[in-house]
Amino acid sequence: MEQRSVTLWLFNLFNENVYRATNHTVEKKHKLFNEKKLNDLIPLAVEKRKKSLGNADKLWLEAKKNFEKNGIEVFFAENGKEARDFIKSKLKENELIVKGKSLTTEEIQLRQFLEKIGHEVIETDLGEWIIQQRNELPSHFTAPALHLSAEDVRKMINKKFKTKLSSNIQELTDFVRKHLREKFLKATTGIIGANFVIANPSTIIAVSNEGNISLSARLPEKIFVVTGYDRIYDNAENMENIQKLLTSSATGQYYTSYIDFIKKPLPHQEIFLIVLDNGRKALLNSEFKDAARCIRCASCLNICPVYKEIGGHKFGKVYHGGIGSLLTAFTGNKKDAGKIAEFCLRCGSCEPECPMEIPISKLVAKLSSNYNLPVYLKIPLKMMKESKNESEKKNKNLIFVGCAFRTPMFKKVNKKIKSYAKILNADIVEQGCCGMPHFYKGLLDESERRVKSLGEIFKNYETVYIPCSSGFSFLKERFGEKIKLMSVEVSKLYKNKKENNIKTYYHLPCHLKHLKDFNEKSELLKIIEIEDWEHEEKCCGSAGTFWISHPLISKKILSRKREKEQDFEIITSCPSCYIQLKRIFKERVKHSMEKF
Repeated sequence: MEQRSVTLWLFNLFNENVYRATNHTVEKKHKLFNEKKLNDLIPLAVEKRKKSLGNADKLWLEAKKNFEKNGIEVFFAENGKEARDFIKSKLKENELIVKGKSLTTEEIQLRQFLEKIGHEVIETDLGEWIIQQRNELPSHFTAPALHLSAEDVRKMINKKFKTKLSSNIQELTDFVRKHLREKFLKATTGIIGANFVIANPSTIIAVSNEGNISLSARLPEKIFVVTGYDRIYDNAENMENIQKLLTSSATGQYYTSYIDFIKKPLPHQEIFLIVLDNGRKALLNSEFKDAARCIRCASCLNICPVYKEIGGHKFGKVYHGGIGSLLTAFTGNKKDAGKIAEFCLRCGSCEPECPMEIPISKLVAKLSSNYNLPVYLKIPLKMMKESKNESEKKNKNLIFVGCAFRTPMFKKVNKKIKSYAKILNADIVEQGCCGMPHFYKGLLDESERRVKSLGEIFKNYETVYIPCSSGFSFLKERFGEKIKLMSVEVSKLYKNKKENNIKTYYHLPCHLKHLKDFNEKSELLKIIEIEDWEHEEKCCGSAGTFWISHPLISKKILSRKREKEQDFEIITSCPSCYIQLKRIFKERVKHSMEKF
């Protein structure tokens, strides 16, 4: 890459428009989920999704039979070429086509194909229309032009359409609406996507906020609905709740502005439903099948620390973020998927946000096993020792110190950890790594070997205390309630609240976020005075080795936690976060165990 290209890439690496927009959406979403108790809807919605996808072949045959009774022709396309060729065969020459927002059509580059063979294709979603004029790909699942400001849009419109508009959003929107109205009235063909397809009663459902789907699907004489094989549902039961989860997760709205139900053509119409496989069946039959539950709400993108900073054009292609790497591996190509996965922190911040309970970070870790790690990461990970119990058992419990606390930086913390061995009636295993760093970097065999070694040690003890919150999270998923976070258990030894001589903040390690019914801070608050901190839940950008592989992005994420005041300290139980936070907060960072 030329020096100039490198400089331009670095200069354009970060995007404040994305950061502001995603934060705003997350705030709206969290407020709505709390007010409406929407998390209560998730278990049944996930179960319905699993059941429907598990019977997809049968349901699509049923849907095809029912749709064709109602006059809708159904075509199953194995890949993008088959889908494009089918649509081409149904079109006349030089048609005017209005098109609704659809990631599936982006996936197969349908608009570009139709334009190349002589048709005029107009994107009618405002965001899609904007990026069409700029000749760009969407940067977000639900907000394609999220990366642009009103000023960016004003400049583009004024230059392309020779106007003198201001950057007033209403003025810009009115211009586009007027421009599109003429296209809607003259269009002979409409193309839309589908959020849901119900087998019985056979129904196509599309949700939108602008009304463009309604116009694209009702005014033209010929309608193509392009949807994925994974959009199928068995029946209408509980569909309203799934729709609520989609819109609430995507935009922080309880209901979307428009919901279109299509069961049969209008008198002047013919409708074609194209069901695209393009790797979806392979995904459903793979170890990554949980990713097929994705409803494209982008809630994972909105919370993602990396996406917030660099946006979808750098962290994705058609599909973005960690989930994007998984979808791209099956609907795109493995090389692109690998490049996208490189940007994933594997922090797990996305997992509590997903309304379909997809274990995104863990699946990305598995995906990464198909790619070679850089030598500068692989060698240190392989050099980490496995755990061995070299002394005989003397106590009923165990303190597993782990790898990080054996380094000079944690000498004081290590001493504090060991000082509780007697009162906890615990032996100490100091050396060795739990295998978590290896797992999240795709070295699955290396990780499994370390976990197995620990299993041989842990089986001899009633309780295992872990001072590292990331290791605790990883091992708790594998060994259950036997694993305890040491800071929490030690806090229970104290009856009286300790007085602080300095304001104390708490940094929540990302790997604790997805643990249900566990809250380290709430336990520490019983004996330590901890102030509320607006940056408490923000990722620090470390993620073990991410600060090494992507130092600029890591530093930018960390900078979001800066404080103007100086008289405070920050406690955290994750050694990786501890090291990262010290880069800007220096000696004000303490491990949770240092507070006892």
